[in-house]
Amino acid sequence: MLEIVAGMIDADETAQEVAIRESLEEADCAITDLIPLYDFLVSPGGTTERIALFCGRVDVTHAGGVHGVSEEGEDIKVHVIRLDAALALLQSGKINSASAIIALQWLALNRHHVQSLWLTVS
Repeated sequence: MLEIVAGMIDADETAQEVAIRESLEEADCAITDLIPLYDFLVSPGGTTERIALFCGRVDVTHAGGVHGVSEEGEDIKVHVIRLDAALALLQSGKINSASAIIALQWLALNRHHVQSLWLTVS
């Protein structure tokens, strides 16, 4: 299964802090910029679980390998996939996690805006 970085919010954390922490733990990628996307209910009426999605800027030059917190039983193989290839995987049904679908669709719609923001950031 191909998924995006994710994690649970502890009582003393914000959703943004979790995104930054989990990116380091699960992918060994330090987030330098973070754009909030959506905060939504997973299944309204069925559960109160919420998901906060973000788009994070990272340097993927040396990304890859297996990461995760061993105490949590994590054994996560990191894949770096270009956006066009990820969208093709989404179109073919190979990406079928709701969070990843929503995040990729957002990025497809907003890629030029994100590039204009981050190309001006030094």
